Amino acid sequence: MKVKLDFYVKTTVIIVAMVFLILGAKVVRYTIMKEVLVDTSSGHWMIGILNNERILNELEMEMQTEEEIGAGEKAIKIFKDINFFGLTTYEGYEIYITIVWNIMLLIIMFTLRNKLNILQTIFLVLSILVLNIFDFNLAKEPIQMLYFILMYMVITSKSLKDSFKYCLCFGILYWASVSFREYYILIAIFMLGASWICKTFILMKDRLKIQDIILVMFVLGVGYFLLLSVSKIIMPEDYAELVRVRTRGEEGAGTSIVNWITKDASNLPLFTLDYLIMLVRMMIPIELITFGPKYWPYVAYQVMITFYVVMALKNIKKNHKSKNVALYVYLGFLCGSATFEPDFGSWVRHEAAIAPILFILADMYRFKQARTDLEKHKLEKEEQREENYG
Repeated sequence: MKVKLDFYVKTTVIIVAMVFLILGAKVVRYTIMKEVLVDTSSGHWMIGILNNERILNELEMEMQTEEEIGAGEKAIKIFKDINFFGLTTYEGYEIYITIVWNIMLLIIMFTLRNKLNILQTIFLVLSILVLNIFDFNLAKEPIQMLYFILMYMVITSKSLKDSFKYCLCFGILYWASVSFREYYILIAIFMLGASWICKTFILMKDRLKIQDIILVMFVLGVGYFLLLSVSKIIMPEDYAELVRVRTRGEEGAGTSIVNWITKDASNLPLFTLDYLIMLVRMMIPIELITFGPKYWPYVAYQVMITFYVVMALKNIKKNHKSKNVALYVYLGFLCGSATFEPDFGSWVRHEAAIAPILFILADMYRFKQARTDLEKHKLEKEEQREENYG
């Protein structure tokens, strides 16, 4: 079924409307979502450390001696280094981060297509709203987004070869695991696995059938099962943490992502099946509808992401190779996140932070080479037709 999208909106219209979208998002954050997002924000813990000179000095010493510190502490160090205005309040930092990160988002928007169809327009507007409601505040997500902005620059570069872009994106994910969040190495590994699965089981097919999809899910499940089995032996601490997150029951956030089948990892095949179900639940979070209207925009946002990912997979042979690099990055991020993501709230924050990659999947960025290749293909067909009927 083809969706006809004849209505287009100039990207500049959305850029002009950004101020109102940002203000609207902040109103939602500090009214409807205040109790969930602001009052319980980890930013209050961060501001306590940022305003404590002694703890900051200890943190500096720990980083100099290369002691292991968490992503939160690393984010604090970065926010301290960019605090050029002597900010001391949670709200002050949020205003500062909102301005700086929206400027970066604005720069990215200027690189997008001049006109967007109605679905792309809605998706871009939702992205701006979600980022400003969930991400652009004193938290780890703004720092996380920087790595994906860098990947966006790599993938959309006109001077780099596609194979090199793939290697660079893997390198950025590895760097992120060393410099910020350790589990990003898992995303990098899943990115390799996703690209191998796509090239082996999807690119080789003229047309995907149900049995092909089942085979892909089976291969993914086997890979996850092997990863668990190996981790249990060589990385017992990481394995224990993974199991703890996935089997912690109903505790934590009200939107916790709790296993449906098994409550422990004693049966790894069932635990793996729960993981595959988890992927579907994260991509189509219809269960969030029961949590009330305030979650419905996010459900729509996630369904749109899923739509663009499915379309990218469906057209994987026709996609520009650079777009497929973005696809592999996203699939790696999805599969890696499904292993540790504790609740839907965390998932929307983390996923929104990779917005630059999502813009590529939504065909908002025009790869000129792809257009040239298409024109060459059409020209070759026309020349062949002329020869046949000459």
